[in-house]
Amino acid sequence: MLFIARLFNMIIRKLLLISVLMGAFIVQSKADWPMLPNGIILNPSDPTQAYSDIAFEGELFDMLEGNLWAWTLSGGVAFAKNRHQLSIDIPIVRSEYPGVENLTGIGDIAFRYHFVAYRSDIQIKTHASSALYLDLSIPTGNTLKGHGAGVPVLMPGLVFAYKPVSQIAIYPEVMYLHSFGEANGDWGGGYPGSIPDNPGTETNKIRLMQVLILFNVEFNEAWLGLAPAYSYSFTSNESTLSIRPEIGKLFGEKVSLKLSGSFFVAGRRRLNSWAYFDIRYYF
Repeated sequence: MLFIARLFNMIIRKLLLISVLMGAFIVQSKADWPMLPNGIILNPSDPTQAYSDIAFEGELFDMLEGNLWAWTLSGGVAFAKNRHQLSIDIPIVRSEYPGVENLTGIGDIAFRYHFVAYRSDIQIKTHASSALYLDLSIPTGNTLKGHGAGVPVLMPGLVFAYKPVSQIAIYPEVMYLHSFGEANGDWGGGYPGSIPDNPGTETNKIRLMQVLILFNVEFNEAWLGLAPAYSYSFTSNESTLSIRPEIGKLFGEKVSLKLSGSFFVAGRRRLNSWAYFDIRYYF
């Protein structure tokens, strides 16, 4: 299983590297996104927008000691002209690290409320938007197996979008994680998502801020992105800098596929890398 994890991680790395190198040759391509019946443009690369969808996500957390797999089924419903969205994530987590190996079970179920606070006229080439979201995870995962935090975790966030031209988009995002009590695992190393980077090692309160700026090239219902990401733990007073490449494509105006990752650059190193894929259907 460890060999498969390493192979999966290597393939994701290669695909993302190739996609970033290709970006320089496709900036001139036109970014055409389809329009929903309510007049809202469907752009899966834009994190400020809200859509009705169902998704299957896969993640590999490559830690210094072992790794975690997470498979998540999620669904969301958008309403009020796609200004609001309510969604739920149900993860299945597999632990593979010293002392806790080959254990699979449900993770912490999470709920999200997403509000599109501002949306400019998206019929023109240059537009801007912003959104607020609030995530709440509940401790349904087994902490002894490293499948959950053991306490509820709240994550408010704010994300912006700005497109100076139709092919280029900039998405700054800031989020804050706050646990209601001491959580299972080590949460100070900087990570995407809601799983500790060294589960089962210790308990601490989660007081963590993450800031990232995603730079996208969008073309032919597809996109390539690169984001520097900074994480700071107020609990341990330590920070981490990572880089996150991303590639995605919309197929048939209904299905999107996204590959992403996160690789350590500087700061506190607890997590080697994170590989991620997302298959999403819009309705």
